[in-house]
Amino acid sequence: MEFKLKIEKLSGHDSEGKVGKINLKTGASVKSGDVIFTIESGKGALKYISKYNGTIKELNIVEGQTIKKNEIIGSIDGEEVKAAEPIKKGYSFGIAKPKEEKLEPDVLIIGGGPGGYVAAIRGAQLGLDVVLIEEDKLGGTCLNYGCIPTKSIAHSVNVLNHIKHAEEYGFKVSDYEISMEKIIERKNNVVGTLVGGIEHLMNTHNIRVINGKAIVKDKDTIIVKNKKIDASIQFKNLIIAAGSSPSSINIEGHDLDGICTSKDLLEMTEVPKSITIIGGGVIGMEFAFILNELGSKVHVVEYMPKILSVLDEDVIEVVKNSALEKGIHIHDGAGAAAIRKTLDDEFITEIAIGEEHHFITSEKVMMAVGRKANIDSLELEKLNVQLNERKNGIAVNDRMITSNPKVYAIGDITNTVQLAHVASHQGIVAIENIADMDVSMKYDNIPSAIFTTPEVGSTGITEGQAKAKEIDYTIGKFPLMANGKALAMGETEGFVKLIYDNTNNKIIGGSIVGAHATDMIATVSNLIGKAVTKEEASHIIYAHPTTAESIHEAILDISDRGIHFG
Repeated sequence: MEFKLKIEKLSGHDSEGKVGKINLKTGASVKSGDVIFTIESGKGALKYISKYNGTIKELNIVEGQTIKKNEIIGSIDGEEVKAAEPIKKGYSFGIAKPKEEKLEPDVLIIGGGPGGYVAAIRGAQLGLDVVLIEEDKLGGTCLNYGCIPTKSIAHSVNVLNHIKHAEEYGFKVSDYEISMEKIIERKNNVVGTLVGGIEHLMNTHNIRVINGKAIVKDKDTIIVKNKKIDASIQFKNLIIAAGSSPSSINIEGHDLDGICTSKDLLEMTEVPKSITIIGGGVIGMEFAFILNELGSKVHVVEYMPKILSVLDEDVIEVVKNSALEKGIHIHDGAGAAAIRKTLDDEFITEIAIGEEHHFITSEKVMMAVGRKANIDSLELEKLNVQLNERKNGIAVNDRMITSNPKVYAIGDITNTVQLAHVASHQGIVAIENIADMDVSMKYDNIPSAIFTTPEVGSTGITEGQAKAKEIDYTIGKFPLMANGKALAMGETEGFVKLIYDNTNNKIIGGSIVGAHATDMIATVSNLIGKAVTKEEASHIIYAHPTTAESIHEAILDISDRGIHFG
């Protein structure tokens, strides 16, 4: 009997994939359970397994070919082998006990965010037996509730911005409609694809993942329990990667029902007509631009004298001017004093600027005042793990070792630099030290990426820091308005700025504000990391036309040799 070979499923939500290695060809004998070929997708390789005994009559695929779900790719002459019926068990009436297990891994990791899961993979690569405990979802805050979903929505908003300005590019768009449901659906698909990819990597590397809350039993043992297992894990080494949570400020009304965090806004199905964002840092300003573009009236209240206060003033000025031009109201040097609700279920935020008090009415209020380390998620004293001097994070050395030599801590819970890529690298440093590789963590060249409009990328030290350290420095600077690619795209706001150490003859910092800034900053990180001189850097060739050419021009400007601007 002839049976059609159909692509019935792919990884996750994928609708297509590529043919990987073909193990059996037309005319070959096949048995149920044989792998005929593999299908490669964004989440890894999926095996196409035969359900039949017989002979392959036809197989119309080649390696590297794109195939789609429900596509017929061949046929088999033979007979179908029915799957064995599962053994029926008696009713448990919901009282079945989880299976008790005792584990003794080389490394136990608590937290599956960008620090924890990267450490787990690197550990498996080094031949270590790794167990990972995750209470929520693999990928942590960054992937599920932070970096990735925010950037997905930011990209949707960027498309909207182009639609609004389509006429400048030669297109007349008479009407458009915003669908928050579609925007959120797309965001969820992006997140789902990446989470599925991490799950696949855990399986590929034979990393045991247990879902549940880690509880400290004693200095050598962690227990975790869910519906299926009750595990007691005696570890040789422990990595704590338990992350952080949104902070709040202790003012009147801070706990009112309806006050949002970034996590709440990432699930919004309707755009608020107005919103007051308390906090003008990275999270607050990214959401200010997103919500403004979607049609909200946005007020930003920032306690510091300037928004994005860790950046240089000339960088801040570009972002602030862009915000003001778009109609975002910036109240810097302003402290939120109280939040109250009206009878119409709106919010009134009282702010203090100097000795004067003002009031902002809005449909929503968002708290964006930073994040706090989840130091209360574990009984650290039982592990003999101490906190830092400020008592707001776990104390670690440059090898990521805590006060207990068997215990390491990485990521936001250390409260050093709360960035996903820092957590990932800390995870690699920790696991490589566990494997006796003697590596250390350095913080002098950490890039940051801010997805405002325009974008901001920075790394190394700022000009303000160079002044404070009394470094003999020179600035190299190039405006994007003089860059051909930026002009062609109609995105000429911003500049590239480099800080050059004249004494040590090397680039020590850089800031980029403008189109593709968050991508270009990697080039500056490499120049700093390699400690190249301005002469060496000036002979690196950049492709034309690209916005990256602006980096080359800024390098030349260090020596007053700029070609396209002067």
